[in-house]
Amino acid sequence: MTKTKKKGFTLIELLVVIAIIAVLSVVVVLTLNPAEMLRRSRDADRASDLSIIKTSISLYLADVSTTNMGTAGTCYIEYSGASAPANTNGVYEFATSTTALSGTATAVPDDCSYWDLTDASVANVSSSRVVSGGWIPLNLNGISSGPPIGQWPVDPSYSIGANLAGNGNGGHFYSYIATSTNNAYKVTAKMESALYSQGGVGDFESSDGGVDNNIYEQGTNLSL
Repeated sequence: MTKTKKKGFTLIELLVVIAIIAVLSVVVVLTLNPAEMLRRSRDADRASDLSIIKTSISLYLADVSTTNMGTAGTCYIEYSGASAPANTNGVYEFATSTTALSGTATAVPDDCSYWDLTDASVANVSSSRVVSGGWIPLNLNGISSGPPIGQWPVDPSYSIGANLAGNGNGGHFYSYIATSTNNAYKVTAKMESALYSQGGVGDFESSDGGVDNNIYEQGTNLSL
């Protein structure tokens, strides 16, 4: 009788296979970059949210005869918290085109996107998302067919962050500002991924036609 010889992997072969799998896993992780993928996903949400806001405001303007866009020139921002953030004067403020940010020597646009504690332009800060006058002051309940959304969108990763002239807001929040004529307005968001931020392949910030290349601007008057 002939004996059948059992075949299997040797210890060295197993170690080689494990090493190859480990190397491939590292390559996949470095290639996909999970953290960047999450940032891209949040940026996609931001673009979608601003599109939803634009559509809702467009429907409001088309359907409501007597509109109220809020106080002209006032920055309205969403705040995720029980109470509005405050400085020593009780309010957060935004820089104007002639006032530099605190600690900087460069003036920045009055585009409703920079935190500043020295400017005289007061921002309306709210954590409310109700469509009858939440952080965006429009009352969508005035639309004859009813409000197109259940609540105003807010940034998927809210933060106030620090400010530096020339790099936009270090934090992530949505803002809204309107004019006193023609019901013109602008809404903004700050991107965070390498793909969609300024200089990225899918750059949303400097290609939107707005006045600030460091934030994503949408609306009917991007010069605000």
